[in-house]
Amino acid sequence: MKTAIHFLAAIVMATLCSNVAVAQQNQGGIVAVVDIAKVFEAHAGHKAKMLQIEEEVKAFEADFKTQRQSLNTQIQALQALVGQPAYKEEEAKLARMDADLTIQANQKRAEIINREAQVYYETYTDVYATVARLAQSYNITLVINYDSAEIDPTNRDSIIKGVNRNVVFQRDLDLTELVIQQINAAGN
Repeated sequence: MKTAIHFLAAIVMATLCSNVAVAQQNQGGIVAVVDIAKVFEAHAGHKAKMLQIEEEVKAFEADFKTQRQSLNTQIQALQALVGQPAYKEEEAKLARMDADLTIQANQKRAEIINREAQVYYETYTDVYATVARLAQSYNITLVINYDSAEIDPTNRDSIIKGVNRNVVFQRDLDLTELVIQQINAAGN
């Protein structure tokens, strides 16, 4: 009796497993590719935000350079006070100014790095949502990120980068240009 139950259970399991395998074979999904790096390069909103940050960095660097030159001029003028009672007080004041300037520069750099990271995050979520929307619209079940850049056979770094990337071959469905069009049309 136990042997019959085990045999019957084995037949039921084999039938269920074969049905699942057949169902999976019949459900072959559509696979597409997208070059996320290329999308980022062509993303008008991303470029505008990064350009704004770059301009802010240039303005900050110019201001920092001016303040640093002023401080250096004051330090040189301090040399004329060597041996006088006001020397130590003035030296301490300039040291504090130098430290404050360095702290301000470090804080600004950290702020800029965080803002850049936020811009990249926002751009990525925008691209992700667009890819998801397109995949849903065209019944695509899998989208793979790939690098469409050609390998330059005369450039060692390009060759190494190309050799180390995943091998992705997709004959027909490259969503990159469609994603770029949709993102830039939305005015992001």
